[in-house]
Amino acid sequence: LSRQREVERVMAQSMLDPFAVLQVLRTCTTTEVKLAYRNKSRLIHPDKTAHAQAREAFERLKRAETELMDDEKRKSILGMMEEARRELAAEWQADVASGKRNKEMDGFEEAALQKYKSIMVEIEWRRRQKLKQEMAAEGAASAKEEAAAKEKRRKRDAEKAWEDSRDERVSNWRNFQASSSSKGKKKKRRAEQKG
Repeated sequence: LSRQREVERVMAQSMLDPFAVLQVLRTCTTTEVKLAYRNKSRLIHPDKTAHAQAREAFERLKRAETELMDDEKRKSILGMMEEARRELAAEWQADVASGKRNKEMDGFEEAALQKYKSIMVEIEWRRRQKLKQEMAAEGAASAKEEAAAKEKRRKRDAEKAWEDSRDERVSNWRNFQASSSSKGKKKKRRAEQKG
């Protein structure tokens, strides 16, 4: 039963907050991260529990552990969380000054986490939009290159066909000239006979 609950708990956590996934404090050490990961992975490992989402929960757990073990990624996450706290504190202070909120900071940590999540979602959305634009630009460039290559092939094929038909054109021209000159001679004879 505890295995089932743990899988459901991990799945209920946001993937943006690896601290919540592993249930460790933001000030935890790498040793504490390893220990939390080991304990939780024993509970939710797909080979040890029959829960339908065990594999996905295990992958989330592993991702959280990886992010917290990477110093750069961890600093980035903590920096973004601190930035969200500063932004929210400024908003709440403005609300207190305008009389929309009392001075008590009840629910601040929860609201700061929500602010962090919304910032991360916006950053991810912008990243995807930029990627989408880059892919569209690459697609347009690729289509342009393909059209240029197709036009080049068409011109090359037309030139080859023109060169291949040279003998036939020359022969046709000679036949035309020969028939024209014989017609011209016949007309000349007729004119002389009439005259």
